[in-house]
Amino acid sequence: MKNENYTPEKCTDTENITAGAASEVTGNKPEKPKKTREERRKRRFWLRLAGFIAAMLIILTYALFVLTPKYIYGICSMYNYYSVPAGTVDVLAVGTSLTYTNLNTNILWNEYGIACYDLATAEQPFWSTYAYLKEALRVQKPKLVLLDIKAMTYLDDKVDRTRTVLCSYGILNPITRLQTIYECVEPEDFISFALGFPQVHTNYYKIKTSDFDVPPKYGNRGSSWKGYVEKDETAAHDTPNINFEFKTPNYVNEHEMEFFEKILQLCIDNDVEVILIGYPNADYKHDHLYYCKAFEIAEQYGITGINYNLPENRPPIDYQTECADWQHLNISGSVKFTRDLGEDLKEMYDLEDHRGDPAFASYDECAKLWFDRYPGYKTPLY
Repeated sequence: MKNENYTPEKCTDTENITAGAASEVTGNKPEKPKKTREERRKRRFWLRLAGFIAAMLIILTYALFVLTPKYIYGICSMYNYYSVPAGTVDVLAVGTSLTYTNLNTNILWNEYGIACYDLATAEQPFWSTYAYLKEALRVQKPKLVLLDIKAMTYLDDKVDRTRTVLCSYGILNPITRLQTIYECVEPEDFISFALGFPQVHTNYYKIKTSDFDVPPKYGNRGSSWKGYVEKDETAAHDTPNINFEFKTPNYVNEHEMEFFEKILQLCIDNDVEVILIGYPNADYKHDHLYYCKAFEIAEQYGITGINYNLPENRPPIDYQTECADWQHLNISGSVKFTRDLGEDLKEMYDLEDHRGDPAFASYDECAKLWFDRYPGYKTPLY
């Protein structure tokens, strides 16, 4: 006898319940696979996009590197510094072109065993010196910093295009690099320099095969190069006369002074000794008051230095034959100055003689390459 309560709908419901029960048993949920496929599709899209952006950034970064001029007097000394073996920079010299032309790192190594690196750029303002030093301390821990104080004589708050490129484009840390550019240029020019290509794209017709090398060849000086750039020229100058009557300049660039003090504080914060260096130059009589101001400020931080332009400190330089121009020493002058500096550093600081230490083999290689080019300056000590 048929059940009077039987209806087709109830039968259908029973079938649905049975099908649902079967789905739960087998684990098949019709809607979930569709949702999972959609999530996977989106994930693949974002991964591909991220990969594309990363690839483009790498390509653009390398293209910018290729187009950037490989100037040995600035950019390359920073590039090269990153590849110096860890823990092998005892003395770091930072500053302007007076640093990399006057301080001969090969003489310091050959005759005193002092492991020194010249990290400087042409006409480097203190805000760029601060950035270079900040980056340098991130990858090495020198015992002593030699701070060139020539920048105290610079009166402009900003620098031109060439100097901006020299002062910043060798820095790999993007934040430090952008901060340096910001200090170098007017606000309306920042984006152009920050992007890089608007400033260097016209170099495409000057590109050489060596511009593709990573790291750069540093003017064929080799990867062991320690930043010294020799000047072969000779210019006759008189020994500078110094007016000791006045001690303070009428005007000092506040932008330079701000970062000069930041440099001093940076060294103190990193527990690195710092000493001011007044490199000898034929035009010193115009710089004297500014150097005095630098020493006055440094005294407030308990920091001193050596001004090699003063008669009592002056190396036995012949200004008629051992200057390359009105500011820089030539090779012979740099050798004489560096010997005086080496004697003073050995007397004032406990700097280890690393000659013969395999960890410092790059200094042997650098010195050998240099003395092979200039054998007249090689001493029996090497």
